[in-house]
Amino acid sequence: MRIRSRKDNPYRTEQFQRIPVDDEFPVGVPDFNTRDEHPDIGPHIHDLLEIGYCFDGSGLFLIGDKIFTFKGGDAVVINTHEVHIARGSPGDTTSWGFLHLDPVRLLADNVGSYSDSLKLSQYCGAAFKNIIDGDEHPEITNCIRQILVEVRDRPKNYRAMVRSLTWRLMLLLNRYYNVNEAIDALQDYQDIERIVPALRFLNDNYSADVDMAKLAELCFTSESNFRKLFHRAMGCAPQPYLLRLRLNAACTLLKNSTTSILEIAQRCGYNNLSNFNRQFKERFGVSPRDYRNGRPEPQRQEPG
Repeated sequence: MRIRSRKDNPYRTEQFQRIPVDDEFPVGVPDFNTRDEHPDIGPHIHDLLEIGYCFDGSGLFLIGDKIFTFKGGDAVVINTHEVHIARGSPGDTTSWGFLHLDPVRLLADNVGSYSDSLKLSQYCGAAFKNIIDGDEHPEITNCIRQILVEVRDRPKNYRAMVRSLTWRLMLLLNRYYNVNEAIDALQDYQDIERIVPALRFLNDNYSADVDMAKLAELCFTSESNFRKLFHRAMGCAPQPYLLRLRLNAACTLLKNSTTSILEIAQRCGYNNLSNFNRQFKERFGVSPRDYRNGRPEPQRQEPG
């Protein structure tokens, strides 16, 4: 019998990605892409700050142990410390633009008295909301979109413009994110790395019944040890994380489609509508119908 190796595992950890940049202008090549609900890239991490702008579509962004919904007009900021992956809503495609850059080196000659704005370590952890809502903070999301377009089109003096826009972005982020809030200690990447195959499997299959033994097998460990590893890396057990994933996916469909609530429940792994309604209201404080109608916006509670 052939013994399955780590190389055979389609959900194995993506490699740490080093982004080649010019020392004089440490900004990568922009990536404008369109993807469906099954991303062609697994959970990954970079050695540079990543910014992105969603031009169209909706879906979920998994960043570290956080799960965010996104829609067209939103932006994302991801530090070098957080493993991440995005996926579109079921049946939907998303169009994003992404860019990697090193703001510290890019702006090194003009730091002056605003050096606190370049403390990139503050833009990660549980307190930082990586997805920036375009309706709430258009000044930030538009700034990110402008940076992407400048680097893509390279008009006259685009490097000077990108530096100017990056300074504006750093100052706006510093204003948007209250640096006086407690900043969680950075998670050990090695803890998350051990369970990335399971995270990718959950991302691809959250609507199906999930077997803990299967997740443990993907991570090449026992089921009991897998549960310990998962809790240590994500701060909760696998089942509450799966519940959060399903309900956030339901939020995206409720806000960005006309699909019936019953079908949304089924797409998100619920065979019983009343069970879906109950769990949705327990987590968000409103029913799925009221959430769709915008009365009121839900208060998100992370399961322990």
